[in-house]
Amino acid sequence: MIHIIIPVHNRLNFTKDCLNSLKQQKNYSQFNLIVVDDGSSDGTRDFLKKNFPEVKLLRGNGSLYWGGSINLGIKFVLKMCKDQDWVLIVNNDIEFDFNTISVLIDISKKKDRKVLTSALTLNARDKQTIIKSGTIVESWLLNKTNHIFKGLNISQINNKNPVQVDLLTGRCLLHPIEIFKIVGNYDSKNFLHYGGDDEFSMRVKKYGFQTLVCPNSIVFLKTLNQENKKKISLQSLFFTFFNIKSSSNIISKLYFTIKVVPFYAKLSFFIIGILKSFYVFFKNKP
Repeated sequence: MIHIIIPVHNRLNFTKDCLNSLKQQKNYSQFNLIVVDDGSSDGTRDFLKKNFPEVKLLRGNGSLYWGGSINLGIKFVLKMCKDQDWVLIVNNDIEFDFNTISVLIDISKKKDRKVLTSALTLNARDKQTIIKSGTIVESWLLNKTNHIFKGLNISQINNKNPVQVDLLTGRCLLHPIEIFKIVGNYDSKNFLHYGGDDEFSMRVKKYGFQTLVCPNSIVFLKTLNQENKKKISLQSLFFTFFNIKSSSNIISKLYFTIKVVPFYAKLSFFIIGILKSFYVFFKNKP
C-alpha cells in the first residue's frame, strides 16, 4: 500500500487537479489518500467529501503549516500501515506524469528500500524547464550548494539514472515505511514550514539511507513563487526574515545550522546564509 499525504490550505483548484492526475497513475486502487486540511476556508473539505469519498481527511486549525501537516499525516499512517508499505508526501500544487509513482517504487525496490526517492520537478507551463528538486552541498564552510539540473531543459539530461544529493525537496518524495521507525518523524517543532525536508534528508543519511533525485519520475509544478515586486520597507524585510512562510526565515536557518551543519562550519554557514538572503531580498526589489 502507498499512503499519499497531501497537506493543503485553500487552493482548492490545485487540489482538484492534483487528485485527478493521481487517478491516471498505475495501481490507483493501491493508494491510500490522506489530505491534511489545515484550516481551509474555500470549501475544500466539503468538496472532497462529495467528490473524493475515498480520501481520508485530517483537520488542522491553520497552525500546522507544512511541517505539522506532514508530521500529523505520518502519525496517522503509522497506526494502520504494514511492513512493506510506502509513504509518499506530495504538495497540492503539482500534477503527476503518468508513471511518476511506479518509477519511484521500482527504484526503491532496487535499492532494497534503503532510500528516499524524489521525482524531478518541471515547470507546468512549458513542461520542459527543470525546477529545483535536490541539492548537493559542495562546501558546508562556504555554504556552497549546487541545485542539480535547475534551469535546464529536460531534453538536456541524457543520463536518466538517479542522482545522489544531500538535500531533497518534499514536493513528491517517497519513503519506505520503516524509515520512520528507524529515524523518527519529520521535525515540525523546529521546522514548521520550511527546512523540514532538508533536515530529514540529512538525518536519514546518518542511518545508511540514500537520497536520490530520479529524472525518470516527473511532476509538474504550477506555482513558481513569482510574486509582484514590492518596495523595500520594514514590513517586507520583517516578512522575509521572520515570517513562517518565508524560505529566508532566520529562525529556520538557525535551527538547520544547529541540527545539521558540521560543528566546524556552523558559524560561517549561518552568516553566509543570511547574507545570501539579504542579496536575494534586495535583488528582487524594484
